[in-house]
Amino acid sequence: MRVTYLLDRPELGGGTKVVVQQARLLGRRGHDVTIAADGPRAAWIDPAVRFVDLTQAAATLAAQDLIVATFWTTIARAEALEVGPVAHFCQGFEEDLAHLAPQREAIREAYRRPHPALVVAPHLGLRIRLEFGRDYRLSPAPADLSIPRRPRWRPRRRPWIALCGIFEAEVKGIRTGLEAIVELEKWGRRPRLLRIAALPRSVTETAQLVAARYLEAVAPVSALRALAACDLLLFTSRRGEGFGLPLLEAMQLGVPAVASRIPGVEFMTAGSGARLVEPGDALGFARAAATLLASPAEWRAQRRLGIAAARRFAPEDVALEIERALVWAAATTGTSGMAGGTPAA
Repeated sequence: MRVTYLLDRPELGGGTKVVVQQARLLGRRGHDVTIAADGPRAAWIDPAVRFVDLTQAAATLAAQDLIVATFWTTIARAEALEVGPVAHFCQGFEEDLAHLAPQREAIREAYRRPHPALVVAPHLGLRIRLEFGRDYRLSPAPADLSIPRRPRWRPRRRPWIALCGIFEAEVKGIRTGLEAIVELEKWGRRPRLLRIAALPRSVTETAQLVAARYLEAVAPVSALRALAACDLLLFTSRRGEGFGLPLLEAMQLGVPAVASRIPGVEFMTAGSGARLVEPGDALGFARAAATLLASPAEWRAQRRLGIAAARRFAPEDVALEIERALVWAAATTGTSGMAGGTPAA
């Protein structure tokens, strides 16, 4: 198929990384895949993936079998390009994000457009079907195998704990994670906090807790290396989180995790890939973390369960699922012709 993923901007973030991963997998299966965005290619985006900067006067897109809109603003943009039928890839409901509250009705109007939906987790598709009457197919994120898993037998006596996300983004629940770290310090665990975020450390965050190490806007491979060296991940996102890539990455790397009990996490972990607590419960996060860090046997058991859960997102299996979803979307729009590549069975 000829497929273009349309981004708003090629900014650093989990949603963009998932798009790049999907484009790479589809390209390996013989499809003709492009990523288009308003802005130049970021250095971390795989050079093997074709990229078009739509802000350039000479930028053009050939006729496509499918244009895959992503962020809500790209739905209308994809229609206006008029180079192929449109599908919508949803990785989370933008109307649930506090900073987008003033645009809620515009977001919902975009979601009312009658395009087939591709979703990174089933609960997103169910909501699209219920609220907007649109059908969907699952198009999940693949596990990232670019960093080898380290052999580990126990957590360190002074454990490194990772906490990923922008402090100011309420949906990430970073304040909850910081509060949990403070509790662990009170209990004598002496954790060392690794923070990974796309923005600089804010004054507000620093006033609550200063991380031992803060990685700002680093390339995904650098973030993975740092995560692989940790003893635990706290995944503190709230219910507006659609999927949560750091949790899948931690499970794949064999880093045990304590995570919020939200639909995307329950799908990803199959109920056992991480220790689940209620979102916003800092004390619950601290207790679950302390239990894992105090027992090498429990830590190893959770590590094994996380690795097993991550196998469900093996790239070769996910590639087939993405391919089937795209073929369905193209057929649903009335364009099922293949322009090269391997059709799904």
